[in-house]
Amino acid sequence: MRATAVALVLLLLLVDTLPPRLGAQGAGPRPAIVVVNLRFDGEHANVLGPGDTAVVAAATSKLLATLRSSELVTLVDSSAVAVAVAAAEAGGNTCGNECALAVARRLGARWVAKGTISNLSNLVWLLTAELFDATSGKPVLADSYEIKGDARIMAPAGAHVFAQRVEKTIGGAR
Repeated sequence: MRATAVALVLLLLLVDTLPPRLGAQGAGPRPAIVVVNLRFDGEHANVLGPGDTAVVAAATSKLLATLRSSELVTLVDSSAVAVAVAAAEAGGNTCGNECALAVARRLGARWVAKGTISNLSNLVWLLTAELFDATSGKPVLADSYEIKGDARIMAPAGAHVFAQRVEKTIGGAR
């Protein structure tokens, strides 16, 4: 009887250390995604404001937070991505599509998301974002959101919607 109780306790401890298996994860490991920080593009702005880059930082944070909480993807550590992007940009060129794909491949990710936020006027901003399959190098999702109203609120909301579409696209590709 005592041996059975000890065996049961050991079995429960073993089961408790196993990772949870959610329905979406049952098909295998969650695919990894690299997110290159959203970039600010003020080229066409009538007026540039001191808070413009803060709007982009808030949208990037929301994109990362949404994907971090996903049950469908594994987000590659953003500090590792930042180091890889900084190394790629050391020559003076911004990290475009080929660079983002190379970073994703170097970090072992199947997917890469990147985008820009443009300040078109005092009232209108534009979030443009893409999702690429790093194995094929092809874009699989390209979204554009016109942001009207308070950009500090609406840009993160647009990034959240893009993140949800990324989850759906990657989940459908599994």
